[in-house]
Amino acid sequence: MYPNTFKDMASKTLWPLFPRRVAFEWNESPLHWMPQSPIGSHAVNHFSFTLVRGEYFFCRIFNKALPFITDEKLKKDVETFIRQEAIHAQAHKESVEKYIQRYGVDIEKQYERVIELFDYMLADKPLGKALPKRMQKPWLLFRVGIVAAAEHYTCALGQYVLTKAHWEEKGCDPAVSDLFTWHCAEEVEHRTVAFDLFEHLGGSYALRAAIMSITAPIFTYLMVKGTQELAAVDCSLPKSQQSLGRLDFWRQWFKASSQELVPSPIWFMAITKNFFKLSYHPYYEGSTELALDYINRSPAVKLYEEIQKGLVS
Repeated sequence: MYPNTFKDMASKTLWPLFPRRVAFEWNESPLHWMPQSPIGSHAVNHFSFTLVRGEYFFCRIFNKALPFITDEKLKKDVETFIRQEAIHAQAHKESVEKYIQRYGVDIEKQYERVIELFDYMLADKPLGKALPKRMQKPWLLFRVGIVAAAEHYTCALGQYVLTKAHWEEKGCDPAVSDLFTWHCAEEVEHRTVAFDLFEHLGGSYALRAAIMSITAPIFTYLMVKGTQELAAVDCSLPKSQQSLGRLDFWRQWFKASSQELVPSPIWFMAITKNFFKLSYHPYYEGSTELALDYINRSPAVKLYEEIQKGLVS
């Protein structure tokens, strides 16, 4: 059962947050990094394109919100959240440029849709239109709410990855597995920050529900369409797996879901239900213990530490 107020949570949300640098070796990772599932590989790889632009957007919006925060603990958490998200975005940018691009993927085309969403539609001047001054703070709150809704998804994905996917144990490429598992673990770790900021700035249940009603179908569409577009440029796949209109595309995705490699498209809509509860708080959506356990043994975190100490070049 969820608590009735944020005050009830105060003693439970005080774990410290830390920005952590990471380093990856991208020389050996195959495009089909899940050997059991090319479609599953594309579903997760596509997420990098969304995350690069999306997380830079999160950083911009939260930086704009900082002057309005009056709670010092929350302000510190938001500042750490911004640093974590910036590191996430950079890590995925490097994976796109050093790993995915070498397989002939047109990265500019893959970025087009999310650039339009985050850098144009959700800009300070939405669709290029300047807002009157009285609308600027409500527009900021609306966008903070979008981040809170998106963070509900990333936390749920993080919990899925930590408890079900276990990619490396299933023979998946270790570098790509670590990139997404480390990232997912940090999403679980900071899962309360965006929601707490939304409520701190005056976000209401009605606004929260309205935002998720918009976000859920858009998030699901971006996930599905992006996966299909990566599949469409993969010459090793049969045509039957390259189109949303072909049954084999969906069959392969649900097969990957049955193997607990990736969530099914239906999952992305189903996990929204908790967000609509009046008493919702993201504390109950994931395990901090599981998240920190992975972060503390992540090869990418350890590799960066070794580079800094001069143990490896």
